[in-house]
Amino acid sequence: MTGPVGSWARRIAELFDAHRLRVERVIARRTGDPQTAGDLAQDAFLRLARLPDGDAVQNPAGLLYVVADRIALDHCRAAKRQRLREVGPPGDDMPTAVPGADAVVERNQTMARLRGAIDALSPKTREVFLLYHVEGLTYRAIGERLGISPRTVEYHLRAALEQCRAHMKRRPPR
Repeated sequence: MTGPVGSWARRIAELFDAHRLRVERVIARRTGDPQTAGDLAQDAFLRLARLPDGDAVQNPAGLLYVVADRIALDHCRAAKRQRLREVGPPGDDMPTAVPGADAVVERNQTMARLRGAIDALSPKTREVFLLYHVEGLTYRAIGERLGISPRTVEYHLRAALEQCRAHMKRRPPR
């Protein structure tokens, strides 16, 4: 093979050789399903291979882990939907877990305070915090995406948690 397709295919093959086992472990850890991890990892490599402009990817390994994480997350969501379909809708005799009005107001106030705490973080610390807690990325994946070491990711997360705790203690509920 020659040309752009050939060079991208070679890069994918190199990624496969270098990262396949780690990608499978990441997926297995995320899904709790080691039997399916190999299939999902192959799907991640196939999605990369199908990129129309693969040679333009600056960090193919980082993209691989992001794609693998998304595939694992999609798998978890599909498995959850399947379990819910198998259980069926709740019956009339089952108690509902609808919170009262006071609980809803208190939760909304707490969430608003937490959003304020997150907004008060420095931009880099906030980005690391959100990538970890919202997107569920690993320290390594965050580091690869942002061009920092996993140790620096850990530093930003620790700082974010300390600042958020301090913010939440400072601002009593209204």
